Amino acid sequence: MSHRRQNSTTSATNVRTIMNRIYETDFINFSYGFREGLSQKDALDALHVGITRRKINWVLDADIQGFFDNISHEWPMKHIQKRIGDKRIQRMISKWLKTGYIKEGKRVKQEVGAPQCSVISPLLSNIFLHYVFDLWVNQWRKTVAKGDVIVVRFAETF
Repeated sequence: MSHRRQNSTTSATNVRTIMNRIYETDFINFSYGFREGLSQKDALDALHVGITRRKINWVLDADIQGFFDNISHEWPMKHIQKRIGDKRIQRMISKWLKTGYIKEGKRVKQEVGAPQCSVISPLLSNIFLHYVFDLWVNQWRKTVAKGDVIVVRFAETF
């Protein structure tokens, strides 16, 4: 591994670690995807407990098809700017989003989507879903829904 690539990977990991600590205080407890100490098994256990210990009339299972391939670059950045004031970190994240990929030996600029296999992609996705889904559904279930509403989200599946 080249020195430059190693430093880039180390930087990404360090930024991800810091951002995880910041956002972990914001994330709602029904969000399980790609969070430290929360696995798919934990999400399934929460679902099992909810279904077996509460009176459930309906189950909605949904998956945002093509989420990682089609996520906007603009909206995650707007949400990140709410919590991360450091312009250098914002610029670095913006560059990661636009990294692109290699197809048939040529670099393809990425206009939308989370970079494949990037250490930061799962966190960026969780941040985006926190603001556009988790906060909305949490407010809806407290103010509009009748009866118990149990939500379990793992990445883009809920």
